[in-house]
Amino acid sequence: MAAELGFTGSCPVPDRYAPPPGDESAAIAAVLAGGMLSGGAPVVADYEAALAARFGAAHAIAVNSGSSALHAVLHVLGARPGTEVIVPATAPLPTAFPILTTGATPVIADVAEDGLALDPEDLARKLTSRTVAAISLPLWGYPAAVTPAAQVLAGAGIPVVEDAAQAHGTRISGRPAGTLGIAGCFSTHDRKLLPTGEGGFILTDDDILAEKTENYTRLGHLTGRQHGVNYKLAAPLAAIGLRRLPQLDTQIATRTRNARVILSALPPGGPLAELALADGDTPNYYCLVLRSSLAASPAITAALARRGLAPDTLRWNYQGLHRRLMFARWASPCPHADTLIGTTFQIPVHPGLDAAALRCITQAIQAAVSKETRP
Repeated sequence: MAAELGFTGSCPVPDRYAPPPGDESAAIAAVLAGGMLSGGAPVVADYEAALAARFGAAHAIAVNSGSSALHAVLHVLGARPGTEVIVPATAPLPTAFPILTTGATPVIADVAEDGLALDPEDLARKLTSRTVAAISLPLWGYPAAVTPAAQVLAGAGIPVVEDAAQAHGTRISGRPAGTLGIAGCFSTHDRKLLPTGEGGFILTDDDILAEKTENYTRLGHLTGRQHGVNYKLAAPLAAIGLRRLPQLDTQIATRTRNARVILSALPPGGPLAELALADGDTPNYYCLVLRSSLAASPAITAALARRGLAPDTLRWNYQGLHRRLMFARWASPCPHADTLIGTTFQIPVHPGLDAAALRCITQAIQAAVSKETRP
């Protein structure tokens, strides 16, 4: 039966998941009946309160995208022309664009040899008197440990901003991603675990940052005393988020079960293993990330791509930020990021995959690591 699914390079395993319909229609109807569709509607404040409670943060600020969340926080932290923001080389373009929007200079830093955390040595080399913030990136929903890089940043008095766009429910050292730095920035785009179509939110325990960010994203509340932008989340999208937020834990549990099905089928001692996790770290399995050696990667990549499981480097042309043409002027060697990107494989494990699809994925991975595909 699994073979009948026919996943191939031209018909890949679907990586998009849409939650089953719940009572979103009724929630939107209620918003329409109330007559307030803007970001000032009461449902937006209700959504923010639910987000803060779910993630254990003092404040949640709903905005219209994850990019807006990052831009607003960086702006409030003082990112302007002449300042610098540290960003990991593994960052996708949506993580870096908000830095450019502020006018600040992106300083691209390598990641640690064993994962997604910033490399403390490279970080220390690239900190200057112009640095106003550093971005931590739990990419693919996998934890990005903030220690010992956080110690370097704390010693220099530099705040950490988590781009947790893909990390809803991820736990780092036992704490929710997005709550370890001065602020956590999330996306609620269609592809995220909490999808509202478009949207995002900011978590913070810092009262002053929360007040300034809320003011900035609400046009300064039109007081005329300060500049602001209109990044408010529309009421219908907040209503969707409010209804879907309680489903998050169930979705993560299903993703985790699916990931374990695939992991249990990996050949012991074979060329693929899960991206390393530290004690207290738990991914949300935005996708399952497997890793190989550099020597084995090309053959495994080709074999998986033929079976509809191309890694992000092929499916999305994902590459290190330091390899992007428009960031070339700020590039420097980031060998750990190059190795990580070149040896990781992103496998869909979302709840939309049934048992037959999981068998097909498992069989494709087993075939890709067979002796015939090893270099």
